[in-house]
Amino acid sequence: MNFRRLLPAAALLLPAVCLAAVKVPGGAALASLTLPDGFVVTAELALTQEQQARGLMFRASLPPDRGMLFAFSDGGFKSFWMKNTLIDLDMVFLDADLRVAKVFHRVPRSYEGQPESEVARAGAPARFVLELPAGCARAHRLKPGSTIKAVFRGKEKAGAK
Repeated sequence: MNFRRLLPAAALLLPAVCLAAVKVPGGAALASLTLPDGFVVTAELALTQEQQARGLMFRASLPPDRGMLFAFSDGGFKSFWMKNTLIDLDMVFLDADLRVAKVFHRVPRSYEGQPESEVARAGAPARFVLELPAGCARAHRLKPGSTIKAVFRGKEKAGAK
């Protein structure tokens, strides 16, 4: 086999592979995310600045199979803080292909009257950030290098299954 002939073809395919980043379709409000062990999480999408600013604030609980996926237009440094977040969370920072870059386990909730300087923060470069109930990332083997699969869909209607 002549590898010199294959090299130019391989060089042409490389950019196509790099452009295969995950895109959230218009109208999507939820994502079914399959974790490395096959566990499926239903995640609300935080697409707008308003949704991203609010995140999971003021929620008293988060079921073990639920989360929130923040989708950003770029992959720069993203910083999250737990102000007004009433539940401990795992924060999973993902690249454009939903490959795990960094995991912050059991990020502590904030408390009423807590000085802002003491509110927990987490940050890393990311294109997506997945917030899960505390302990979920470790329980389902999310670690740097693992990949999440996503299927996006619209908002579920009341009473629909």
